Parts: sequence; structure tokens; C-alpha cells
Amino acid sequence: MTAMQTSRQQAGGSYRSLDRRVHVLFAARIINRFGDFVQMLLVLILTVSIGFDKHLAGLFTTLTVFAGMGGQLIGGFVADRYPRIYVMVFCQLSVAVFYIASAILIESTPLVVAYLILFSAPFRGATWPVSHALVADFTQGEMERARAFSLLYLGSNIGVAVGPLVAAFLFSRNLTLLFMLSSFTLIISAALLGFMIPRTAQSTHLGSSDDVLYTGSLWRLFFSNRMLLLYMFAFTLYNLIYVQHSFALPLQLHALFGPTAGTDGYGWIMTVNAATVLVMTALVTRITLYSSRSMNMAFGCMFYVVGFGIYAYCSSFPLFLIATFIWTIGEILLATNGNVFVNQHAPVSHRARFNSIISVTTGIGSSLGPYIGGLILSFASFRAIWLGSVAVAIVVGLLFMQLRIVVVRSQHEKPFEEG
Repeated sequence: MTAMQTSRQQAGGSYRSLDRRVHVLFAARIINRFGDFVQMLLVLILTVSIGFDKHLAGLFTTLTVFAGMGGQLIGGFVADRYPRIYVMVFCQLSVAVFYIASAILIESTPLVVAYLILFSAPFRGATWPVSHALVADFTQGEMERARAFSLLYLGSNIGVAVGPLVAAFLFSRNLTLLFMLSSFTLIISAALLGFMIPRTAQSTHLGSSDDVLYTGSLWRLFFSNRMLLLYMFAFTLYNLIYVQHSFALPLQLHALFGPTAGTDGYGWIMTVNAATVLVMTALVTRITLYSSRSMNMAFGCMFYVVGFGIYAYCSSFPLFLIATFIWTIGEILLATNGNVFVNQHAPVSHRARFNSIISVTTGIGSSLGPYIGGLILSFASFRAIWLGSVAVAIVVGLLFMQLRIVVVRSQHEKPFEEG
């Protein structure tokens, strides 16, 4: 067996062959997403429990989003200067402290709890770029990172598959326990990271043998990186249409099937989405492992073209379920390959900061998506939203194909790894 064949066999192995530290991050991710009760039910907590009207609750929710974005930026800068695992643990424990205080005060002074949730948002936001940088630190090569990010994405969805049910149960019965249990899961996750990742790995993040260290201005490095700039633009457009499944789709089902059947139907659609992710992520990752990240993302956009195209014309609920399965394959391809691409092309010395900048910038698409969707609905139909989304998906797919050309020209990726 040649060295190339041996390398391909190792890179194409199962999740079990990944570094033990990646599995620790995977376990922590499941616990985090399972116990993210406060964020899951934020609007209900603000309106039902604290007493805000809908307008004020919307304003407060928007403030938490912006606070989280600020935390992402600050967290990225801090995590490139101090051991990333320590930054991660500190942020999780900080959120846990705010939630414990909320549990104590929710019955007596609920208004204070709203501000505690707001103050916790930057620490919660900071964990995302730091977590992505840690995955890249603990892996070598593009394909190993592809499997690692696939595993973490799977962990997120495992937690989300169960967490909302528990959150809803606690919200209607014991809000104090909801905050306490959410803080407890954060403490358990932080303990896993702090005690199960070797101390030698905590004190450095020099990266793996395929990483390059750079010095100099962050902004000069970032804005001179044509690949990441093109990726950032394409992914921002993608988020504009991705968010429509949580904005336009429930409204469409409500209009087609009525309030009760429409709400129940949307629940079933989200179940199909979660089940598809849990069942198909490993298979999709294995099939596309040796293809380029940029072409995988372009291919993923085509699933959105088909899935959202069906939404534009169908009125049969089974067709909605089939369309959801189709576009969820695209979600898997973009979610897993996107994180790999960013961390493969970000210098290790600036990795957390690059992750934070891209996370905040592409998040603008998610923030603007509902507003643009509402604007379209004010003078057009749901079909216009989905056909517009199809057009954007085609454009994004073409941008990712152009990204592949830029990658090849730059010769930053090896032919073996990029396919």
C-alpha cells in the first residue's frame, strides 16, 4: 500500500478515529445544545414570565442578538491571545453564573432577569468562534477537519432534538428549575473541557503541521484573503434564504392549513429536518469527503433549489415533508463544509478572530432575512419568497464554484485534499 493510499484510508475513517479531544468537544456540544433552554424559549420568557409586550420583547431579543455578535468578536480576539480552552470554559461558567442568578430572582424581581439574560449574551456568543477554532486546533488536514466539524454539527442537532421538549415541560411547570438545569448543563460541559483535555493542549494552540503562522495586522490579513472574502459574501446571501424556513414556512403552513393543523405541520417538518440531520450527516460526509469544500457547498445549493422550488408550488403536506428532506441535505453540506473551509484558510495565529469576524458578518444575512421576507409578503405571495430564494441559491452556488477557481489559482490547497 502506497503512502497516499494509507493517508486516504486514515482520513476516510470513521468518527472514532478522530482525536480524543474532538470527542470531548462533541460531548460538550451535545450537553450545551440540550441545555440551551433560555435561548430556546427567550421570547416566551420575556413575554409570559417577565411581562414584556411583544414590541419590547422583540427589541430585547434584537439586543441579545447584537450583544452575542459583540461577544463573538471579543471572544475571537481574546482566544487568539490566551489558551482557547480556558476562554471557552470561562465563557460557559460566566453564562452559568448569570442563569443561576436568574433562577434565584425570577420569582421576586423578574425584570432583573431580563437584563441578566442580556448580559450573558456576549459570553454565550463568544463560545462559537472559540469552539470552531478548537476543532481546527485538534485536527490535521482538510478531510480530518471535515469529519470533525461533521461530528460537532451532529452533536448540535442531537442536543436540539431533545432539548426543546424538556424546555417546554419545565417552562410550564417550574421556571426556576429551567434556569438551574440550564446552568447545570453549562457547568458540566465546562468541567468536561477543563478536566478531560490535557493541560499541555490547554497552554498552546500552535496548530498542526499543515498550518501556517502569520504575524501582522488582522485586518490586512483578512481583507487580503480573497477566498474568505468571497466565502463570506456567498454565505451571507445563503443565510438570507436559509432563515426563511423558520420565518416564511410556518406562515405559509398557517395560511394553507389553518392555525392548529399548520402549527402541528410545522412541528412535523422540523422533526423531519432534525431526523434527516441525525441520520444523513455521517453518510453525506463520507460520500463527499474527497470532494472540494467549495464544490460541496455549490452542490448543497442545488438541494435548496429543488426543495424551496417545491415549496413554491406545493399545497400537499406530504410534498412539504419531501421538500424538507431534500433541502436539509443541502443544509448538511453547507454547515459542515463551510466551517472546514474557513478554518483551513485562516492562519492559526488568527483563527479565532477570523471565525468571529465571519460569524458576525454572515449572521447579518440571518438578521435581515425575516425583514426581507416580510417585505416581500407585504406586496407578493409565498411563491415569490420561495422563487426568490431559488434564484439566490443559484447565485450562491455559482459563487461557490467561482470560489473553487480562486482556490485552485491560489494554490493554497493541495490537489489531494481539495479534489
